Amino acid sequence: MKKRLLNQKTVFIFYSFIAIIIALQQYFIGQYNNFIIFREAVFHFFEHKNLYLEYPDKFFDVFLYNPSFAIFFIPFAYLPIMIGMILWTLFVTLTYYKSIISLDFKTNEKIFLLYLIIPELNTSIGNLQTNPLIVAFIIFTMVSVEKNKMQKASFYSAINFFIKGYGGIGYVFFLFKKFRIKTYLTILASFIIIFSLPLLFYSLSEFLILYKQWFWSLKQDYSINTGVSIMGIIKSLIYKEASIPLIQLVGIFVMLSAIIKILINNNYENIKHIFLANILIWVIIFNQASESPTYIIASTGVFIWFLKTPKSWTSILLFSIFYILTVLSPTDIFPTYIREHFVKPYSLKALPCVLIWVFIQFQIFFPNLKSKLIIIWNKRLI
Repeated sequence: MKKRLLNQKTVFIFYSFIAIIIALQQYFIGQYNNFIIFREAVFHFFEHKNLYLEYPDKFFDVFLYNPSFAIFFIPFAYLPIMIGMILWTLFVTLTYYKSIISLDFKTNEKIFLLYLIIPELNTSIGNLQTNPLIVAFIIFTMVSVEKNKMQKASFYSAINFFIKGYGGIGYVFFLFKKFRIKTYLTILASFIIIFSLPLLFYSLSEFLILYKQWFWSLKQDYSINTGVSIMGIIKSLIYKEASIPLIQLVGIFVMLSAIIKILINNNYENIKHIFLANILIWVIIFNQASESPTYIIASTGVFIWFLKTPKSWTSILLFSIFYILTVLSPTDIFPTYIREHFVKPYSLKALPCVLIWVFIQFQIFFPNLKSKLIIIWNKRLI
């Protein structure tokens, strides 16, 4: 029985089952608004309507994705809604599964991650969003760069950018490979191809209007959100008037500093998984549009960090707090009163991820700090 549970095929079947069940559940209880938004965006795209207006007779909220996403979603849009939902959820779930399997981890580490992250994955795919795809394509980019498959890597990052802009963070992995003009021409070409896809159906003037409408929608969304993020924590618990752009600038500065530090030390190979965890967490906790379902991205980063960090009381404690407050807080096993009166109002779902991100910065900037402290402590004892 234990061997079966630790078998990758068993996990694959289990993930497929979960995807189908969740899709059917959401369909029969009528909670599939995001799927309708994506579906209607495809129809509006071919009708040359503004994708980014409200259409309250069809769905609530608005479409915020890049125009090229409407083209990506075509295979699911023209099917009956229930069938489209099942296939979409299967595609998202199994792509995520495949990305974790692609990591150069031990089999038991992959299985550990895939099983324990299920509650967070359920939260994400239950909303029928793209978040598991985004983390999957970031991982695929890293793995492809590691294998020198630069064309694949460049397309993964380009597609990710045109799903959600922050998905383009995967481009950072190219910095840790030897500079080749051919590689960067490939990156540019893949970006231009995905960017230009709407030109297959739109004139140049219509294409420019389409992108103008997209930028306007992003600006509007940015101005009204703080998200389940470090900004949400600071504004709700510390200083209500805190500047979101300033906090994000600090996050960008720290990330750029980490990249420079790794390049100077030439130690990417030693901490590549910690760095992967770093960007998966960073891209969510500093994102003003983050919400509970997006935490499949940050949570995957935390799991990767925990698996590749030497175990200590600190790492185990941080991971335990993370699992309770981040992974389990949206589920029915978590106390409703605490969730509604503390976790949601104060963005506490983000807090463990923020603490772990800070811990990771010490690992990147001071990789030998622990051993130095032990030496100092031993000297004091002597």
